[in-house]
This record gives sequence, C-alpha cells and structure tokens, in this order.
Amino acid sequence: MHRNLIAAVVVSALASTSARAADKVLIAPVPAWVTQAPPVLKADSAVRFDEQVQVDGATTTVYIDTMRQASSPEALLQMGTLTLPWQPDHGDLTLHKLEIIRGDAVIDALGKGEGITVIRREAGLERLMVDGQLTAVKHIEGLRVGDVLRMVFSISERDTALAGHVQDGLVLLPAPLKVGFGRARLVWRTASPLTVKSLAPGVTPTPKPVDATWTEIVVPLPVAKLPDVPKNAPSRFTPLPLLQFTSFPDWAAVAKVMAPLYAVKDTIPAGSDLAARVDAIAKRSADPVTRMADALRLVQDEVRYELIAMGNGNYVPQAPADTWAKRYGDCKAKTLLLLAVLDRLGIKAEPVMANSKRGDAVPDMVPAALAFDHVFVHAKVGEEDFWLDGTMLGSRLADIRDVPRYGTVLPMGGTIEGSKPALFALPLRAHTRPDIEADLAYDMAAGPHLATPYHLTLRYNGTYAAAYKVDPGPNYDEKLTGFAEKAATNWIGDTFVGKPRSTWDAEAAVWTLDFDGIAYPDWKYRDGHYALAVPPSLKVTYDAPRDRAAWRAIPALISEPWHARLRTSWNLPDAGKGVTLSGGDPGSLDLPAAIWQRRLALAGGTLSEEIVSRESGAEIAPDKASTTAKAISDAMERTARLSLDPAYPKWWDDVARRKGSPALAKVRAILDARIADKPDDATRLTDRAWFERTLFNWAAAEADYTRAIALDASADRYLKRSGLRSKIGNRAGSLADTQAAYDLEQGNADARSSLAYDLIEAGKADEALNLLPTDLDIATDDGLSNFLEKVDRLEQADRHDEALAMLDEALEKRGSSAKLRNARCWYLGLRNTALDTALADCNKAIELDSDPAMYMDSRALVHFRAGRLKEAMADYEAALAAEPEQTASLFMAGIVADRMGDKTKAAALSKAAKTMFPDVGHFYAHYGIKP
Repeated sequence: MHRNLIAAVVVSALASTSARAADKVLIAPVPAWVTQAPPVLKADSAVRFDEQVQVDGATTTVYIDTMRQASSPEALLQMGTLTLPWQPDHGDLTLHKLEIIRGDAVIDALGKGEGITVIRREAGLERLMVDGQLTAVKHIEGLRVGDVLRMVFSISERDTALAGHVQDGLVLLPAPLKVGFGRARLVWRTASPLTVKSLAPGVTPTPKPVDATWTEIVVPLPVAKLPDVPKNAPSRFTPLPLLQFTSFPDWAAVAKVMAPLYAVKDTIPAGSDLAARVDAIAKRSADPVTRMADALRLVQDEVRYELIAMGNGNYVPQAPADTWAKRYGDCKAKTLLLLAVLDRLGIKAEPVMANSKRGDAVPDMVPAALAFDHVFVHAKVGEEDFWLDGTMLGSRLADIRDVPRYGTVLPMGGTIEGSKPALFALPLRAHTRPDIEADLAYDMAAGPHLATPYHLTLRYNGTYAAAYKVDPGPNYDEKLTGFAEKAATNWIGDTFVGKPRSTWDAEAAVWTLDFDGIAYPDWKYRDGHYALAVPPSLKVTYDAPRDRAAWRAIPALISEPWHARLRTSWNLPDAGKGVTLSGGDPGSLDLPAAIWQRRLALAGGTLSEEIVSRESGAEIAPDKASTTAKAISDAMERTARLSLDPAYPKWWDDVARRKGSPALAKVRAILDARIADKPDDATRLTDRAWFERTLFNWAAAEADYTRAIALDASADRYLKRSGLRSKIGNRAGSLADTQAAYDLEQGNADARSSLAYDLIEAGKADEALNLLPTDLDIATDDGLSNFLEKVDRLEQADRHDEALAMLDEALEKRGSSAKLRNARCWYLGLRNTALDTALADCNKAIELDSDPAMYMDSRALVHFRAGRLKEAMADYEAALAAEPEQTASLFMAGIVADRMGDKTKAAALSKAAKTMFPDVGHFYAHYGIKP
C-alpha cells in the first residue's frame, strides 16, 4: 500500500534508480529549494547519495542526487543502461542532470532528454500486482570504465486519497556503507507542522529554521551501523534505516481519513447476482457465525487475489459490484466486499488496517497510513470478536475463531458499537484445529536389522491446506512426489517413498496426502540387547540465542508457530514378545507461547505415541528466555527407549527367518515400484542394492549397482560396488571399481584409500603408497588418521619393519594415544612377534578408551598367538558383547573355539562371519591364520 523506500532509494543510490512520475519524463533545472551538495570529482570519493524532501501543503517532492563510479567492466555493464520505473498516476518525474565525470571534464549526457524511451512494464505481475508502472530507459553513450556517472532527478507527489495529508520517509544509509557525500534533508512549511521520527537507533531529528517560512532537518550520511539482531526476535527490534514523517496528528486521524473509503451502503445492487448469493447464505442458516463463515468463504474462494494499485488504488478499494463482476481484487477490494456481504447479512463489522510483516512495530512508527500494508475485517457477534481476512484461502467454520498474527492493528470504525479508532493488539492464540495432522505407522515386524516399511498420512487443514496442497496440473505426479519426499525427510528422515496419493475436501478445506515409504530405524546393540531410542517425533523448535549482553533485554519468539498433532505407532518384532519400554512417562510443556503434550503406551505388541503442539506466537519475555529454553530443551530431549529381549537373534540369524516376512515384502514392493516408475533413475537402483545387501543377497545387489552405474556412473556408486565385490572375494572387480572411482574424483579420499588397498592386493605397493596423503602429523586428528592408514598399507605390503619403526617413533611422541597403542599391538600380533610388548600396548589402549571393543579384538589376537586360548576367547566374547556384528571377532572366535575343541560353536561363529563377509578369511590367511 505504500512504496518500499529501502528498495527504491537505496537501489537508486548504489545501482539502478527507481522512481515514480507522470507519463512523460520532464527536463528542468534543479529546484530553488534544494541545497546544493558540494562538488565531488575525485574517484576515491565518487559515491554520493543526497536525498532531499520538500513538503508543501499536500505535495511532497523528493529530490535525489547520486554519483557512482564505473570501477570495473561489471559495474560499467550495470550502469550503461539507465532504467527508471515509476507509477505515472502519482506525480511528475523530472530529470535535472545526467553527467559523465571523467577527470576534470564534465560531459552532459542528458541534453534535452534525447534517447529516453518510455515503456509499459508491470514488474509485479508474477506477484499478482498491477500498478500501472512505466519505465524510462536511456542508454548512456560514451560511458567508460573509470568514469563517474551523476544523476539528479526529483519526483513530485500528491495522493488525493489522503485528504490533504502527507506521509513518507527518507532513507538513512547506514555504515559500513561509505559515501563521498551523503545527506538526508527534510524541509517543510513551518506553519504546517510534521511529526518526524527516526526508525534507526541513535539518530535524533533536530528541526532548524531555514527562514521565516521553512523548517528543515538534516541528517549526515551514513548513520551509525545498525545493531545486529538475534534470531527470532520480534520485528520491532529490527531497526529500519528510515526517517519517517507525517502530517497526521494521531492514529484516529488516519482512521478518520481511511474509514469513508469502506462505506458499504447500497454497494450490493438489489436483484444482482451478488445479492442473490448473499441471500442464499442467509437462507441456509440463521446462525450468524455460520453465515459469517460462509460469507468469508465466498470472498476467499470466488474472488482471486490481485493487487490493483493504479490511480488511487493504493488506498481506494474497488467497488464490491466491480470486484464481484471481475472476480478479482486486492486486500482492500476483498475487505470492502466482505463488509458489504456481512452488512447485508446483518452482522456488524468494520475494516482494520494491519502491517502483515511488522505488526508489533506499528506503535513505534509515526501515525500514517504507510505504517500498514494490509486491511481485513473485524466482526462482532454478541460479545465475541472475529477477525476475518478475505485474502486468505481455506478458512471454514472450524477456523472462524482463528486470529491472524498481525500484531498491532488499527480498527477504522464501522457498525460495531463501541469500537474506537485506536491502535489495538490482536489476541494471540493457537489455531482452533490443527494446521497439520500426521498419522505415521511403522511396521517393524522384520526386526531391527532390516528396512522398516511405514505408512504416513498427512492432513493439512484450513489455510495450511490452501497454502501447501499440490493442485492438479502439468507435472502433477512429479510435483506430488517431490512434496512427499520433502515431507518424508521432515517426518521420517529418509526420502524412500512410494507413489503418493492426495485428496482435496473443499467443504472442510482439508488436503490429505498419504504414501508408503521405507525407513531404517537406528537400533543399537548396547548392554546385551538391541535398543531403539524414541525421542519426540514432533517438537517445539526454539532457537533464540541471547548470548550477547545487548540481546538479553530482547524478547524471543518460537519461529513459525503452528498447531500440530502427530499419532505414531510401531508394530514391534515378534508381536512385542520380550519388548520393554523405559522413559515412557508423559511429557508436557505449558507456556504462554506453547502447550505441548506427549503420551506413549506399549500394549499388544504395539508402541503408540500421540503428540499435540499448540503454539500461539506469544512473545517470551527476556527474563523468561533462559528458563523457557531449558524447559523446552528438557522436554524435547526426553527420550524413551525400546529394548528387545536379550535373546533376540543377531543379524545373520534374523535375516534367515525374516526373508519371507510380509514387512519385507512391503519394502521390496515399494523399491520395485519406484524403479518401475523411473527405470532410468540410478539412485532408485542404488537404494534397492543397499536393501539386497542387508539381506546378504550379494548377486542381486551387485546386479543393481551395475545397472545404476550403466545409467549414471559416479565415484560413490563404484565405491559401493567395490565394497561389495571385496566382501565376496572379487578382488579384480574391486580394483577395477576403485580405479574407476579414483579416475572420476581424484580428490575423493575414500576413492584414494580404497584404490591404495586394492593396488597392494594386486601387488602394486609402490603405486599404492604414492596415493597416500603426506600430512602425517600425529598431533592432529586428520594427521593421525593419515599416519595410521600409511602404517596399515605398509603392513599389508609386508613392509613390517618400516611400519613398526614409524609406530615406535610415534609412540615416543604420543604414548597416550589409544589408537597408536592398538595399532602396534595389532600388527605385532598379526606378525606373531614381540607379544609381550603387544600385550602391554593393548592393555594400555583398553585402559585409555571408553569404547574398547576393537582393542579387545586386538588383545584377543595376541592371546591367540601366545596360545592362551581361554583368554583369547574371553576377549573375543567381550568384544562381541559390545559389537556383535564385528566380523573379524566372529571369525577369529570361531578359530579359537575350534582349537579349544568346540566344533559346534566354531561352525556357528564361522558361519555368522562368512554370512556377513564371505571373504573374511582372506585377510587372516595372509598372516598364516586359517580355520
């Protein structure tokens, strides 16, 4: 509803210039009221921004003098064509000077206005805005790199809708912007007082007389740097670099001027189609609230939004009959139409001005219509207030008591008895019905080791539904799938979704989206059993740091508040037999900004969760910010835990009994359908290959990787197939893949490391060692990792003495490194040498590390080499108790069991290791260790 000064004037100063004028560009000398800026000719101070505004009665004239240097070819390209967009119904655009300054020479580039072309270009059409904007275009001839371009123009403006009042603002360019000369000057007739206010902190406007007739305020530019604002602070704490002025004495005066524009008497012609539609609403129900909801739906659904700002359209609404006939209108037109409809229905209502983006900052602004960018309706039934916005979509009877979050608004008066034209803070409350409802069902019947199918249903209600629903049209299936994948990422954490389906219930304004998908829940093996952490699936997000002293007095907000409900169910393995739940007590928050409740229940083999979050948008007071942050954090981090029976089978045994399960059939059906839908999508084939790997279907997985690589070869896909081939003993195939991956991405550390390993396996040690990184600084994490990799490759290449020498020297420098201690223990054990030193190293590594499963495996090898089979088995079992799928420990434990005479146990352990890693014995055979 008012011009965006920051976009218009700052861009004017530093790039192209935006302006408003009549439909012809005028050429004239600089006005006499202007105070000329000093000459600025030196290139190092060639940036100028001089804005002066004169207020004379109801006319405002803005004068701009800008200079900018074409300091580079890129700047020259930007400056070479002058474009001046303006709205011709709002005033006269006058060009005073257009000069090229080259050294001491000043070249006139304006002349008498030759070469200026005026074109019609509605820049806002994509935003459903029509403002009658014209653009003046002039190509600047002869401009060179190093030149300074000076442009001086003025705009006179008179808005008849303001009934003789004026309102506007000057831009206060802030540091660190540097200008050779900068000024913001406001001058007005002393007899016609203005209210002037700076929205930039630290600037105090000081009026001074120019003469007996005129008064001025001058602010040198740039002003001080605007202060940093913390995240999620109310908008009033984000300063604007503006000097606002107005001739309105107070907010009541603003309302008094605007209110007559929304008079509704006789605006719905008798016998018209609109009258018939309104009467039909009245006939359907005698309940005024139901009538109100139907009226709001009529305006929202049957009149599309389009801003009309031509002529006096910035403030004067289109007539209801015209809006209905055209079936389009902006917020003003829709508000007047809704007021007329409500009036015919006998419902008392009034128009309300609002700032849709900075509503809480309105009280800090000067009283003016430019404080607002929106208008909507306040209605009253009995003693109950209703706040109705015709520009929204999807509002229904269930939502009629929702309040738009516009902060402080200005009611203009109407038929509501007792309403006052004064600023009013809208009530803050969560929406009546959930903006979104989610029902999520996981089928974990296939156990903790394999993929879990799920079904997700999302219901978007009311305005959320209208905002988010995917409408039928071109590329509908692709758009819907993309939306479902984003939803899956938000709610599940993965994007493996099947074909989504959606329905739109126009009567209830509910858009329903549902789809099947695949998840990989993060089960962990700890303390002798598999466990799954179950944190809240729907959380209150509070991110408002106040870690600077200057921020501690600033309130906080919960970003994008909503009302949401989530119901989740987990169908548990083996119908929940032996499953326990810990930490499942109810959780809750009860704050002005958010009410959040969580309930968990385990019954009949199913875990159920329900979470409701009702967020109001209320501010969190500065003295409550810290305690609120802690309360929210404590509630959101409170995690329940599902634990399976300690006897639950390990991965290799569980797969054997689960391969025919209906849950896995669902997973395979989803993966197959995704590939059938897009057979040329390499990612979908890679997804299925991973699934086959979890089932130890090596051939099927390799076939999918091969198809994916044929479609879209990437280093990642080659490395995945290489890893698989290495597991099954196809070393030549693995080398070919790692070489291909490295050739594609030589900077890929994984490709480099894998290729070095495979080259040594192929007998090309020198070539492999040349690939390794040279940063071997064991004092850093990366350097230590590189160091250990080189030692590993030297050992693999049977260059044990070199490797041992490196480790001995490193341990002299960093003897407290568990990783270095373990490395020496491991390689001495593999070489069956210096076993006492090896044992001491392993003991020290285990002592130093809080998670020593890998180090227990190393010590077990040393015991095995020393013939201490009982001690070796104890360490292998301890390692497997922490990491039951550690294939090296399983394999070696099988060998130890065999040497101890327990053939049954040995066979079971060996089978487990070879099920997960068929070629696991190859590594140990290199060191003479065989079953």
